[in-house]
Amino acid sequence: MVLGTAYFMNFCHRFIRTAVLFVACMAAASPAEAQLEQIMEQLEARGQARVIVRMKDAAQGSAWEAANSTAAQRAAVRAMRQRMDAALSEHDLVIDQSFSSLPFVGVELERELLGALLSLPEVDGVYPVVTERKTQSKEGPRLASSVPSIDVADAWALGHEGEEFTVAVIDGGFDTDHTMLSDKVVGEACFSATFGIDTVSQCPGQVTPQIGLGAASNCPVESGRCDHGTHVASIAVGNDGSTFGVARAAQLMAIDVFSEVSSDSECHPDPAPCELTDSLAVLDALNYINESVELYNIAAVNLSFGGGANTGPCDGDPRKVVIDMLKEKGVATVAAAGNAGLNGAINAPACISSAISVGATNDAAAVASFSNFASFMDVMAPGVSIRAAQAGGGLVTRNGTSMATPHVAGAFAVIRSAFPEATVDEILSAVSDSGVDVTRTSQNFSLPRLRVNQAILALQGVHVRVFNNVIGSRTTDVGQSFIQLHNTSDEAGRARISLRDSETGARLGRWISPNVPAHASFQFNVERLESEATAEQVIATDERTYYNLVVESEFKGSMQHVLWQKTAGVISNMTSCADGVNGGERALLNIHSPSIIHYLSSVRVYNSGTTGNRAVLDVYNATSGEIVGTWTSDVLEAGAAVEIFASDLVADFEGELDSTNAVAGGLGALPTYLNVELQDGFNGHLQHTVRNMAEDVLTDMSAKCALGSAG
Repeated sequence: MVLGTAYFMNFCHRFIRTAVLFVACMAAASPAEAQLEQIMEQLEARGQARVIVRMKDAAQGSAWEAANSTAAQRAAVRAMRQRMDAALSEHDLVIDQSFSSLPFVGVELERELLGALLSLPEVDGVYPVVTERKTQSKEGPRLASSVPSIDVADAWALGHEGEEFTVAVIDGGFDTDHTMLSDKVVGEACFSATFGIDTVSQCPGQVTPQIGLGAASNCPVESGRCDHGTHVASIAVGNDGSTFGVARAAQLMAIDVFSEVSSDSECHPDPAPCELTDSLAVLDALNYINESVELYNIAAVNLSFGGGANTGPCDGDPRKVVIDMLKEKGVATVAAAGNAGLNGAINAPACISSAISVGATNDAAAVASFSNFASFMDVMAPGVSIRAAQAGGGLVTRNGTSMATPHVAGAFAVIRSAFPEATVDEILSAVSDSGVDVTRTSQNFSLPRLRVNQAILALQGVHVRVFNNVIGSRTTDVGQSFIQLHNTSDEAGRARISLRDSETGARLGRWISPNVPAHASFQFNVERLESEATAEQVIATDERTYYNLVVESEFKGSMQHVLWQKTAGVISNMTSCADGVNGGERALLNIHSPSIIHYLSSVRVYNSGTTGNRAVLDVYNATSGEIVGTWTSDVLEAGAAVEIFASDLVADFEGELDSTNAVAGGLGALPTYLNVELQDGFNGHLQHTVRNMAEDVLTDMSAKCALGSAG
């Protein structure tokens, strides 16, 4: 929002009392209204304000943004800084803080000089320095349960542990000697600042900035100042051999930006003294990260702190410039949404649109009562009762979006170890597409909850579905279970199926299907799964009534669970999938050809369009995927349907009729099973029904679980 002339004039009258400076104020380019208010409120309260100034390039365009290396960025910053120094000196303004590779400087000014600063042609923007605090919940008060709940162990089993990557954690001190973090730290820095009479640097010896061994690990005994940072860092990358963070093979860059504040008003609602940081110190840390991306192969930056309540993106925050640039370099900036329990609002810097905002759930994917929750957030992760490293040794349980955020930062390192060249947007898209949807009561939207291995599979083009309550082979009084896979894509592919105990969720074994040709389907009974699965333990089929199946497919299509009740002579569609059942839609699998005389199939075609049209069905050999022929309807009026029997679908087939019920007939024989796909150009859907002739029972066989997009 750009400040209107009348509004800006009102502020100028109120705060700038000399005619000369009023003119300068009016001539300035207006910063965002809320930011100017913050600056002027600080001036009114203290007579001085700390501001962040973005420098403008002399040439048209931005040499800094166009720079293709950190060295080029440094050169652009040096040129801007020379012009800025000269301009500020004319008004007795001095740069208090600068950054080697970022186009910003920190300036402390008095009320009378704000107009002069705003009027300088070398100034591209002026922003308040905002105070922020750690986002640990004040509620009550475990890593052992939260890590499994995001399925990262499956990624570890495939060798993806975040190796060769680093997670940078910007926080308030770290016990780098803790067993979960020892030998992890590859870079330490401290940008905790001293200013005024009530804010004191917590860098070692109160000397700031510091870079190097020990810079971020000033942890006085019983002070508690390193508790939060140590806990957060261990969730992201910790590993003591028995308790693991998410990216357990990744390295840690530890950066301390929190100062001790003695002001009661600044600390409120916390008691003084307290530990706070601000946007200027965070810019210092981001500058250090920008200089170090290639040296340490940084995958993600973790920001488990924040402030304010923003009901939409806060892209006027100067840190967006750096977050955007880091994103271009492949670094994800992950930030905590905040712990006020708000709906529709989140903290800064999480509200920056290019940051990845994180809310908290429990292990069961219920949104935490303390977590902020908004439709413009990105992802949810475990943040309730997270047991991780305690400064000084041992483990401690904490709650907060502070705890959820490093789950996501660590996940980016794990996913990058599987896909080193993946962009931030590609990984975020995979995380979003593969996450479990969660919502909060009274809210009409959902957000994805992190699943690490599912995101990796999504990037691999492998589609995953959970298939519930498949009846085991020993339940003979119920019937025999068959699983049917259908590949509707144009390439052959396999499916990998994990068998789980339906009551405990324990994984029992894995089975890999044969190659399923394009447009083909593959049917097998549950005994084959039980006997051929590579078992992690004995599959005691006599003790299990049901299995849950986790299906990873290389192809798009569908899957069904069909029960054959032999004694009753009835076939039933028992399909149930955790991600929702799809109807017939535009493709049907395993239509019974006329060779299966006891179970007659028919297909219904419904016109959901607004005009009459002809439907064209492609008919495939279900085993080979080879096309058998096409069938074209008469004109179907809008809202009308037609029923086609299997014999009509193959009326023009010139091969022999195979009545053996074999999966595939002899050369030239009519296939036992057919797949049917509705051609594009017709708005409608298909339904498959089977009539069990012996009992004269009609069964809808359309329901199926989608693999990839609906088949």
